[in-house]
Amino acid sequence: MSDQQPLSPTPVTRRGAIPTNMVTYKGRRIPARIDPEARVAYIVEIMSTSFSTREHHITLCLRDEADHLVTQNNLPSKVYNHDVLKLVPSPATEALVVVTSLKSAIHRTSLGDSTINLPTSADAIPLKLALFNLQKYIKEEEFAVEFMLKGGMKILVRFLERSEGGLTGNSLAYALQGIRGILEFESGWGDLSDNFIDRILQVLITASQPNILRPATAIIRKLVISSPQLKDNKPGLKMPVTPYGQIKKDRKGKGKDKDFNDKDNRDPDKVNQYGFDRVYGRIKGIIGEDDDGHNGVELLFKIVVRRLEGTGDLELVAQSLGLINSCLRSGHQENSKQYPELVNVLEHLSIRRYISRLMPTCANNIVETQILNFQARYGVILQHRRLRPVRPGSNTQQEKLLREVWDLGRLGTDIDENTTSNSGHAHSHTSRNGAARNAIGWKRIGLCEDGEEDAGFLMEMEMFRDVGELGLECLHHFASHEESFINLIMEQQARPAERRCPIGKASAECVKILCEHYKISQAGHHAPSNFQLFLLNFTKLHQLVLRFFLRMWSESASQIPDFPKVSFLVRSQIRLSLSDEGNKTWLNLEQDFLATEYRTIRDRQMDLLEKEDGMMSRPAVRELRDKLGREGYEVLSEQRIGCMLQGGWFNSAMVITPGLSSAMRANAQKPLRFLRLSPNRRVLAWDEFARRVDNPPFEHLRERIEISTITSIRSSTGCAVNSRSPNLVSKLSFSLIGENETSLLDLDAIHAAQLAEWTDGIRVLRGEGGMGSKDSADYIHILAELALKVRLLDITGDGVEIPDKVTFGNAPKSLDFVFAK
Repeated sequence: MSDQQPLSPTPVTRRGAIPTNMVTYKGRRIPARIDPEARVAYIVEIMSTSFSTREHHITLCLRDEADHLVTQNNLPSKVYNHDVLKLVPSPATEALVVVTSLKSAIHRTSLGDSTINLPTSADAIPLKLALFNLQKYIKEEEFAVEFMLKGGMKILVRFLERSEGGLTGNSLAYALQGIRGILEFESGWGDLSDNFIDRILQVLITASQPNILRPATAIIRKLVISSPQLKDNKPGLKMPVTPYGQIKKDRKGKGKDKDFNDKDNRDPDKVNQYGFDRVYGRIKGIIGEDDDGHNGVELLFKIVVRRLEGTGDLELVAQSLGLINSCLRSGHQENSKQYPELVNVLEHLSIRRYISRLMPTCANNIVETQILNFQARYGVILQHRRLRPVRPGSNTQQEKLLREVWDLGRLGTDIDENTTSNSGHAHSHTSRNGAARNAIGWKRIGLCEDGEEDAGFLMEMEMFRDVGELGLECLHHFASHEESFINLIMEQQARPAERRCPIGKASAECVKILCEHYKISQAGHHAPSNFQLFLLNFTKLHQLVLRFFLRMWSESASQIPDFPKVSFLVRSQIRLSLSDEGNKTWLNLEQDFLATEYRTIRDRQMDLLEKEDGMMSRPAVRELRDKLGREGYEVLSEQRIGCMLQGGWFNSAMVITPGLSSAMRANAQKPLRFLRLSPNRRVLAWDEFARRVDNPPFEHLRERIEISTITSIRSSTGCAVNSRSPNLVSKLSFSLIGENETSLLDLDAIHAAQLAEWTDGIRVLRGEGGMGSKDSADYIHILAELALKVRLLDITGDGVEIPDKVTFGNAPKSLDFVFAK
C-alpha cells in the first residue's frame, strides 16, 4: 500500500520513564503508553479509534509478535517489557472465518467440484489456511467456544470421517490437531461418532508422517481415558456435551444433535460413551487380519509398539507409550473383561523389551514420565496375577504350566506303582493327557506339606495361595530355564528330610519378598521415581533370587526351622543389591547374588541385627521419640504463631501464575505490606506502605482477613512489585487462597525463614497439622533427637536398664500414700 508508513525501529525508553509499546495495524504503527492496570477491552477500543479501523473494536484483539493473545494476566508483563503489539481480529472472529471456510469447502465437495480452490464466501479463506488457523488458535477458550457454537466441530468431524477424497498431508495434521485441542474442553464430544473413531484408528495404522501420528495417537488416548456415560441428566435443562457422555437436550429432554452420516449413531448410549471398552471394541471390529495372521488388536499395537524405537521423534514415542499406558490403566480401572486379552497381546509383542531399550537414552526427557508410568502399570499387572488364584481345572493355561513343571522335575518317576494305583483316584489330579499328578510328587519340591495328601485335586489350588498365578509363572520360568532343575530336586532328595530345602516354598517366598521390595500392592497409586529395569524382567530376577536362596540354604547347612532366617538373608541382600538399581547392570546383579560369599553376607546380617536389637529400636525408646516429636511440633508451632503476633514486613507481589486471579492488586506506589495476627489468633490485619515505619499496632492496620476464609496457601505464585525480573516467579512468593480459587493476598517474603514462619503458622492456625516446609520439618526432627539424647543420657548415665516394654500397675485405691526415697 502506498499510504503505509515505513516501519520504524522499536523506541528505547529511558530508565524510570513511562513504558511505551509500539502497536501495529495493517502495516501502520503507533507508539502507545498503556496502563498495565487497564482493561484489555478498553485498550483495544482506544487503539481501534486511534487507527480508525473499519472493523468494530469488539471484533478485534491485541497479540504480541509471537501471536500470543494479550490477556488481563499477561498485560502488565508485556507493557513493562515494551513488547511490540498488533491489533488483529479477535479469536471469536477468527473462529467465524474458519467455520465459514469449512462450510464453503464442504459445500463444494458435496457438489462434486473439487477443482475449485476459491471459497464461495467473501469472508472465507482457503481450506488449508483455515485448518492451520484452527490448530493455531484452538487452545484459546474464546476461539474454541465460538468454533463449537457455530457447528465447526460437526463439519470438522465430517471431513475426517471420509476415507476417500478427504483430508491428507498437512491439512489432515492441522485438522487432527484441532480435534485434539477441542477434546481438552468439556464440550464438543457428542459429535464424535463410531465412523470418526474408525477413521482415526485407520490413520493410526496407515499414516507415517509424525505430524499426523502425534495428534491421532493423542485423540485415541484421550477417548480411552474418558469416563463412561453418566445417565443422571435432569430433564428440562440444556446439558452441554461433556467427556462423560452428556448430550444436548431441549426443554422436552429430546436430543437435538443429528449426525451427518450414520443415523444409528444418534443413540446417546452409542455415541456418547467413551472409555477403554468402546475404543477396544472398535479396534476389534474394523481392523481385519494382516498377512501374518494378526487380528486387529495385535496389528494396531504391533505398529504402536514398533514406533517406540522405530522413530527419532520423542513426542511421538511419548504419545505411543502414553496410549499403551492409558489402555492398561483404563482397562484395569473399568474392570474390563478385555483387559487380560490386552495384557497378553502386549506380552506377546515383547513390550517390556522395547521399554528396556528406551531406558538408557530417555532419562530427563518427555519419554521418561511415560516409562515410569509403564513401570507402575506393569506393577498392577503383577499384582493382578498375584491375586488371581490357581484353578487348573478351569484354566487351561495354568493346567499347561503345572503339567510342564511336573514333567520338567520328573516328579512322578520314582513313585511306587502300587501306591499310585491304590490312591490315585482319591488323591491325584489327572490331566487331559491321562498322566496323574499327586501330593507325593509335589512334596518333593516343597509344594505340598504333610497332612495335605487327602485334599485331592484341591491340593493344587492351595499350593500357590499367597502368590497366585504369578507364583506359578515364576516357578515355571525357573524350572524351564534352570539347566540343573532336575539335579536340584535329586540333590534335595538325597539329603536327610530335615535338611531338604522346599524349592516350591522358597520360590513363593522369593516372589513375596520381591513384591514387597517393589511395593507391588501400591503400584496403581504411586508411580516409581526412578527406572526399574530389573522389575520389567520379574521372572528372570526371581530366578536369580531363588538361586541365591538355594545357595544360602546349602552353604549355611540350614534345616526346616531355619527357613525364616534364610528368608531374612535374602531380604537383606535384595534391599542392598537393588538399592541403586538405576546404576547397575545384570552382570553387577549376578555378581551380587551368585559371587558374594556367605560369610560376608552373614557378617553384614549380624551388624544389621545388632543395630536393630540396639537401644534405639526398643519400644520404650520409640514411644519416647514419638512423644518428643509431638512436643517439638508444639514448640515450633508456638514460635511460628509468636512471629505472626509480632508482625512482619513483606514485599507486595504481583501474580503471574496462569489461572489465578487476585482480589487485591499490588500498588507500585506502595510496594511494602505489613501483616500482624490478632491477639485472639483469628484475624490477619495488613496494610500497604510506601516505606518502612515503626511496626504499626494491630488496630492501625486497615485491611482484615479471617483465618477461617483461607482455604489453602499456594507457593511461588508471582514476583515482587517493581522487580527487575517481572517475568520470573519468585521462590519466596506465596498467596493466601480463598473461595473460588481467588487470591486474598499476594506476598513476597524477605527471606526463606520468614516464608516458613508465616506459611507454617497459618497452617497451624487452620488446624492442618504438620509443617509444610522442609526446614520446619528438619527443626522438629533436630529438636526431637536432641531431647531424646538428653533423656537417654540421664538414664544410661546411672546404669538404668531400659525395658523392652513398659507396664503399668493398678491405680492406688486412695490418696493415703507417700513415695519412698
